[in-house]
Amino acid sequence: MIQSRMIEKEEDLHCSLKHKLPVLMIVCDGKLKRNERLLCSECLENFDSKVQLLSFKKAMQNIQEYQKQKKENIETFIMIRIKLIEELQKDLYLLRSNVIQLLDQLIGNVDEWIKHIIQIGQQNVTYSFYNELDNLINKNKFEEFCQRSQIDNMNAWNKKIEKKLALFNSFQESQKCEQILQNFRNINGLSENIRDQKLIQPQQGVIEVCNQQRLLGEQLMMYKQAEFNLIDYQSQIDAWCCAIVFNKDGSIMISSDGCEIKIWKFEQGTFKLSNSYKEHSNPIKCLIHSKKTNNFISGDNNSQIICWQQTNRNDWNWSQPFKQHNNSINCFLLNKQEDQLISGGMDHKIIVWKVGFSKNVLTFLYSLDQHINRVNSLSFNQSETVLASSGYGEFIIWEKGVLGKLEFKYKQMLQDGQKIHFINDKQLLWVNKKMNNILVFELFNGVFKQNANKTITLIENNECDDSTLFPIINNKERNVLLLRHKQHIYLIRQLNDDTFNIVASLKFLTTEIYGTMTNNGQYLVVWDNKFKKYSSYEIFYK
Repeated sequence: MIQSRMIEKEEDLHCSLKHKLPVLMIVCDGKLKRNERLLCSECLENFDSKVQLLSFKKAMQNIQEYQKQKKENIETFIMIRIKLIEELQKDLYLLRSNVIQLLDQLIGNVDEWIKHIIQIGQQNVTYSFYNELDNLINKNKFEEFCQRSQIDNMNAWNKKIEKKLALFNSFQESQKCEQILQNFRNINGLSENIRDQKLIQPQQGVIEVCNQQRLLGEQLMMYKQAEFNLIDYQSQIDAWCCAIVFNKDGSIMISSDGCEIKIWKFEQGTFKLSNSYKEHSNPIKCLIHSKKTNNFISGDNNSQIICWQQTNRNDWNWSQPFKQHNNSINCFLLNKQEDQLISGGMDHKIIVWKVGFSKNVLTFLYSLDQHINRVNSLSFNQSETVLASSGYGEFIIWEKGVLGKLEFKYKQMLQDGQKIHFINDKQLLWVNKKMNNILVFELFNGVFKQNANKTITLIENNECDDSTLFPIINNKERNVLLLRHKQHIYLIRQLNDDTFNIVASLKFLTTEIYGTMTNNGQYLVVWDNKFKKYSSYEIFYK
């Protein structure tokens, strides 16, 4: 299985004086350099020492005998383990066979379920002319379709499939299947609500049935609007990526890699490294890219902010470090005009900067100092007259004064605050690191108050907390919000009644996932700390 191999060739072993004669003896002196211990016949003629000598042939025999024994020990060591691993491999093949068999059974059950539903439909539309004529002449009540019994029957099938599906709940595809089953239960629940609330006249029956089916169809489509499709991934060893951003047209991706900035060429969901820079001396925590120019800004965990400007296809100029915080930079926000940058940090401060992208500089304007803990998240309302900032256990509302300077308005104390995001001028979302939902706040008499009826319920996970570094992305053209909470990434859509619905989700095996999507909402890229890799997904909207 393995072969002992000496690195040096025997014929290449010569004395230190390079006589190019065969080595005959070995000087047993540990103080000598390696080749000084080797003596040829000419060396022996001039050798005058009482140090013990050993024949070269005997030395080779001893070494080879030791190596032979060592080889046998190593072979025994690895063979025991290889045998166990081969048993594992054999069982994995058997497991794969059983899993495939289970999946085939599950797919067969679903196929049987579909046939059963079609059979129900056919049975309920099969009738006798004579029986119906009797009902018509005798003015008997026509037999109605009993949804209740059929829904109970379908829900039983749902539970049967869900129970088998639970065996595969560690797979992302299984999570999608579970979401579909949940949608199925929701549709059945909607049917029941419509039936219970139906107060109509007999002549309205046909119209009401049509309206019910239309409403059910709209509800079903609401649940099937987006899907993540894995395109590409790039492995990265010993890295920690806390932030990813795209340029304005999505052709360039910038990511952090510890203290390093990485520049990637991005095309149709695939990416290739084009350059990297090590201008930060501390790990980079946040990035923000201009939506108008080829500039971006980076902030690290030691208070330094650097501006970057593209000079040609692959090269970027960097500014001197700008420093007004005295601790880690946690979040960035650019206004629409991109002449102001707002930064939040671990030092409880919010700093407002004047931005000069043409000269690649920042100028300190003023600071906001009302937070009692670190600042985790920043968001402007739609008209940019109000700023919301989320700290750990609080959020603060700031309003622009007469001169356009942000001024403190009021504070709300909320435990374990992580992220905050304005949807428009009258509605904002607030994310807690522990809860499995997102709170919706709405403007009421000049103050944002929670509307419990619009709370967004997320996938239940009480095993971990959410982490801060993953901004909420609001793509208004697609009408979707991208956010990460705990181990899931969600796409959320706002409905016509200003409530919210999850239209897609991705599950990971860690909370340490960071990323963003392109400005057109077509691609999502995330970095997963468990597997140390970037993953790229195309988002399909249905």
